[in-house]
Amino acid sequence: MKRIYLILMMTCIVGAVSAQTIDDALRFSKHEYNGTARSTAMGGAFGALGGDFSSLSINPAGIAVYRSSEFTFTPSLELTKSENSNVSEDKYSFTIGNIGYVGSVVPRMAPSKGIQNFNFAIGYNRVANFNREGFLMTIESPTSRLDLWANMANGTNPDDLYPFEEQLAYDTYLINPDDDLAYQSVLYENDVMDQMKYIDEKGYIGEYILSAGINISHKLYLGATIGIQDVYYKSTTTYKETIFGLDGNVIPNESALDEFTFREFQKTTGAGANFKIGAIFRPTPNLRLGAAIHTPTYYNLDERYNTFMSSQFSAEMSGSPEFPEDGNAYHAEYSKNVARNNFDLETPFRTILSGAYLFGKKAILSVDYEMIDYSDAEFDGEDYIGLNQDIANSYQSTYNLRIGGEYRLSHNISLRGGYAKIGDPYKGRIDESCELYSGGFGFKQNNFFFDLAYQYKEYDEDYVFYEGSDIVTLNNKNHQLRMTFGFKF
Repeated sequence: MKRIYLILMMTCIVGAVSAQTIDDALRFSKHEYNGTARSTAMGGAFGALGGDFSSLSINPAGIAVYRSSEFTFTPSLELTKSENSNVSEDKYSFTIGNIGYVGSVVPRMAPSKGIQNFNFAIGYNRVANFNREGFLMTIESPTSRLDLWANMANGTNPDDLYPFEEQLAYDTYLINPDDDLAYQSVLYENDVMDQMKYIDEKGYIGEYILSAGINISHKLYLGATIGIQDVYYKSTTTYKETIFGLDGNVIPNESALDEFTFREFQKTTGAGANFKIGAIFRPTPNLRLGAAIHTPTYYNLDERYNTFMSSQFSAEMSGSPEFPEDGNAYHAEYSKNVARNNFDLETPFRTILSGAYLFGKKAILSVDYEMIDYSDAEFDGEDYIGLNQDIANSYQSTYNLRIGGEYRLSHNISLRGGYAKIGDPYKGRIDESCELYSGGFGFKQNNFFFDLAYQYKEYDEDYVFYEGSDIVTLNNKNHQLRMTFGFKF
């Protein structure tokens, strides 16, 4: 999948800095349903199957399929490998994919028709993981981000510059104005710089679940879930332009600028709530049809944002009007105080249609089709009218397809496989669709069961360091290993 990331993001400034972007709306709207190892191995296609704790975040009617009480716990190990120009960064993370309890209440004298059992559940599913590191570079670029900052600053008094970018560039002597407040970069016309960006992202979205459902005549299963989502996201991006190339050679520029570094830090935390309802119908003993609707998740989020900039000039700049006469290379650095902001975000509705066929007790084939319109995501408040319009113009309605299969080798051992196609949320030339492949096995003995799953995802992201710069591609490979330990009672 490909994605254009503009370093110069659309920013709303009302008093304090507000750094929300259309990327934030997409980031907190995208989910992957991989709580348990069985669900992961089968591509997350559990909308019509039920009987698995992950299904409570997909189709809550799945809780009514349970015939007994159950406890599950799923630790997982994840590796994301990001590569650009033969330089790769690996990010390992250990997470809890799922922990949950399902209670089943069966009437002592259950009728042949009507309500057969009432089930309830409480637990946790992880629905998004943001952990990764990446390194991007461009060799001897003829353009510089300094030119962009100079253009943005033109006509503005230095005391009134945007404090988190242009003012830092001015304070570190990277851009300078003339008497008419026309700003110029310190680089000369023919100077080139090596450009690098390092990305370090951490975080997750976890969903705490309260579910209930009923089984009617073993034909119709109904369920509902209240989801409380916990959000944690932290990002540190470091952008550098330097004459000291990775190949060991020094670029012979006319300017005395050796290098500069611009660092951005963002931390977003908060919580949201949603409601899900669903149904599963069995027209025949072997066929199950499912449907579910997810309301938007209504988030209240807190964000902290700050930036840092430093510059390094060679010794020949000493004695000029702008620099101290110390006879040495001049180094300047500035940072801004943290900007704090609280905002509300509403994600889109989701609709999931599902079908599953059981080949006796030997095999299962399951399919989920999920529809979601990312252009409906919006920030709450008059200050975000323009940003919400950008969301509507940038994103589109799309689908996610999940397919899973299971084959029972014996009473105790099952093999599983899955595939998922994640649709493209973007309009236009950006394509962020991707495919996921998974497999695994399950083992059960008496009241204990153990499931193991592996999932692989590969996708490309296209970055633009700043407006007018070349596109740089980051290739990401994601590997997940999940283990579920469960007990029925």
